[in-house]
Amino acid sequence: MTNRVGRKIYRTNAGNRKRKVQKFFKTLLAVIIIGLLVFVGYSVARPIYEYITDRDTSVAEDPKPWTPPAAEAKNDDAEGDSLISDDGEDADTDGSTDPSEKEVRFSAYTLPVSALKNTDTLTAALNSAKESGYTAVIATLKDKGGKIYYQTDSEMAQSDEAAIVGEMYAVQICDIIKAAGFIPIAKINLLEDNNRYGENRDGSYHFAGETSTWLDNNVASGGKPWLSPFDTNTQSYAAYLANEISSSGYEYIIFDGVAFPPFRNSDLNIIGDIVKSADRYKALVNISNIATGAAEQNGASAITMLPAAGILDGTAEAFKPAELTAKTIAISYMPSELAKTAVIGSEEVALSELSAYDRAYTVFYEIKRLAEGVTIVPVVRQADYSQADFSDTISAFMSLGFDSYIIM
Repeated sequence: MTNRVGRKIYRTNAGNRKRKVQKFFKTLLAVIIIGLLVFVGYSVARPIYEYITDRDTSVAEDPKPWTPPAAEAKNDDAEGDSLISDDGEDADTDGSTDPSEKEVRFSAYTLPVSALKNTDTLTAALNSAKESGYTAVIATLKDKGGKIYYQTDSEMAQSDEAAIVGEMYAVQICDIIKAAGFIPIAKINLLEDNNRYGENRDGSYHFAGETSTWLDNNVASGGKPWLSPFDTNTQSYAAYLANEISSSGYEYIIFDGVAFPPFRNSDLNIIGDIVKSADRYKALVNISNIATGAAEQNGASAITMLPAAGILDGTAEAFKPAELTAKTIAISYMPSELAKTAVIGSEEVALSELSAYDRAYTVFYEIKRLAEGVTIVPVVRQADYSQADFSDTISAFMSLGFDSYIIM
């Protein structure tokens, strides 16, 4: 990301937030925001100003544990998802069944992959999610690294002896989730896959002009292959899994791992022009769209998952809202992965100095602006936060109008 010089927004690191310090920084922020209004423009600065300065920053010493809000009651004459959109306006009610137009409204809990071992472990995990008030659960059916946690009929998956580790079928998992009263959501990692498929490692990156498979390190150091979005075998594999899982009854399918490996310059030269081209991002968009098309063909809604940090620093190459068929993007928000500063609008903001609420609000305000016309679903890992910071982060999402979120 190009360095841009501008005013920085600072926050005190003191934990006690005494009122005198609060007043001092509110006054300081007011002066800075006046500068924002002059140099950035009222339309961009005003929302950030309102939520950073006007919000009550006092924190109770013993905050109540956060639980997801109860799902809103649905119209007696309607079935399925609520017809109220994220911004409070009435959604299209023309009877369209296009999955891409389905409103997203849920609080989802991501099941640990250990819960997919058998019916008993799955039922126990669902009972725990129900006690916490979630309305949806996510079953990771293909995880980062390539492990598959259900019995798939894919010949490519079966060509790697260690790939399939799940004992239940996708439809069986889905039926148990639905019977427990949850919206069933599946998650598939498309490209962060290090399995050795087939005799020739089908789907992997290869040396330019050769059949040799590229590895992300030397063999002695545990080098692994990765699935390549340029490869037709990878594309067929993504379509097969998306079709197989969506036909098993899941309402939503999240496509994660839509990214290239962390190539070194030497790797780029070995693999060749396809990974050095400025248009290489189109291969990521294409693989997401292929999987989306297969899912929507069976009535499931597709969600592409991308990292917040990568969107802000420009490394999330698949973040092309206008080119992605899936019009819902799940944004994984890991504060530890964020740069200390980020350009918001045209101003450099010191993210590391902001409170949990202000940082989440600022980051997602910018992402929402960049992804205009696309539904955003924030994704957070609760273990990364104190209870108070977690509650404040969820509150920031609600302040921005997001009414769906995913907890990992």
